[in-house]
Amino acid sequence: MKIIETHQGRLHYTTLGSGPDHVLLFHGFGQNHQYMLPFTKLHHENYTFHLIDLFYHGRSQWFQASTPLSKNHWKWLIQKLMQQESFTNFHLIGYSMGGKFSLLTYELFPDQVKSLTLLAPDGIKTGAEYSISSYPTYFHPFFKRIVFRPQLFFGLVAKLNKVGIVENSLVKFITTQMKTRSQRAQVYFTWRVFGEIHLDLKKISRNANKLKTPISLFTGAHDRMISPKSLSAFSKKIPTAKSIILPVGHGGLINATSQFLNSKNSGIFY
Repeated sequence: MKIIETHQGRLHYTTLGSGPDHVLLFHGFGQNHQYMLPFTKLHHENYTFHLIDLFYHGRSQWFQASTPLSKNHWKWLIQKLMQQESFTNFHLIGYSMGGKFSLLTYELFPDQVKSLTLLAPDGIKTGAEYSISSYPTYFHPFFKRIVFRPQLFFGLVAKLNKVGIVENSLVKFITTQMKTRSQRAQVYFTWRVFGEIHLDLKKISRNANKLKTPISLFTGAHDRMISPKSLSAFSKKIPTAKSIILPVGHGGLINATSQFLNSKNSGIFY
């Protein structure tokens, strides 16, 4: 894998293909760059794909969890990638957490993004994995304790769900992504490092309309974490954005989207 070195961490990525159009792909929480490989089969000869391991995922490292990732630092990383791989314009594909990073990249580089393909992107309606960012820093020890003593926390969530205080989507996230101690640690550190990034959705929609950036928004009809309804307000602000609902849940969206695009013979965007 290739590396972008920074004083705060190492960002690993893999490059596939040698076509004239460059594509940046960002995976979801608990995944790595390999989960985005289905997209590299779409008109491979036309594209150069850069599949990125986000920090605390795959081989990428962030050295100090007490130092959150900032927008300026992310901008520097993308600029460094562009310099390292010799390109100026690019397409974006992002799934779930990676959708948030695709939107962030578009916010920072609107004039250089040729298309934006989003799969149930986080950051529009805040997902469970980022909710810690809304709490004061003195709550962090409580969340850290969950990593090491989760039983009481799981029991509390189950009871709150039973009486309707906690949504099913949060319960599903906890039961699927926080089973083991290593998973819980990944959740905690991801919260701390990524939680300070808040998208400027007004700026994003304004630039998308001004530049007429091709945007495809894919959601799953059975997705209980990021539903089509939760993204409708955002998509309505961008009349040119195409919304496609596929008959899958959250976990099946990558394969379903790549198969959909392949069936339309439309390349990486629809």
